[in-house]
Amino acid sequence: MSRIISIANHKGGVGKTTTTLNLAAALSSMGRRVLMVDLDPQAGLTIASGLEPDALERSIYDVLRRGEGAVDTIVRSSFGVDLLPANIDLALAELELVSAIARERRLAAVLAPLRDAYDDILIDCQPSLGLLTLNALATSDGVLIPVACEYLALRAVRGILLYVAKVRGQMNSQLRVLGLLPTMFDRRTRHAATTLSQLKKEFEPKVKVLNHVVYRSIRFAESTAKGVPIIEYAKALPGADAYRNLARDLIAGKL
Repeated sequence: MSRIISIANHKGGVGKTTTTLNLAAALSSMGRRVLMVDLDPQAGLTIASGLEPDALERSIYDVLRRGEGAVDTIVRSSFGVDLLPANIDLALAELELVSAIARERRLAAVLAPLRDAYDDILIDCQPSLGLLTLNALATSDGVLIPVACEYLALRAVRGILLYVAKVRGQMNSQLRVLGLLPTMFDRRTRHAATTLSQLKKEFEPKVKVLNHVVYRSIRFAESTAKGVPIIEYAKALPGADAYRNLARDLIAGKL
């Protein structure tokens, strides 16, 4: 049965989609069967996977509405990893599911039939702590929290950790925080190093700050524009190494 991991943080622009995409690609390159789930109406993961959201006949929105049909909605990304894609229709899901029975378990019902087909299911959450993110955390075994190495992103960590604790206490006692993943680290500035130091000081040892630091690079934007993971586009980039090492740790059960 697959392990389900949410990549979540209600702060936007911290690298959630980049992390989902490249971690999935790294796991796949190591022989793992991986499914990515785009749970963001902005459809960044779908676009970065080489697909056009507006051209989709079906998306995860349609699946969530019916609670079934995921197998027929899965598409292949440009780099060979399976994807449950999204488009702007997903923005309607939170409104339409408000009155639904077991609304916070709708994604769990969708993924349940797929768990034997994959080793890892990675969910790219939207930058919000709304119903979609709640659905993701309610069905996940673990949550990985990307944190940009800047002051405002650091402050947001307290909020997401509190939210995860509430989800764990009320609906998913098995949910674990796998760690805080430092992203967008700019080696040219003292601010990035100071923020990383503060991150460790404030949250460790209760929450692990991962050693796999993702350094800022224009190559990430270039690879996204081409629909290619960084581990293929710029294999020698330190950021590519970070995601490969993160994948190895996940496979080895170190997280």
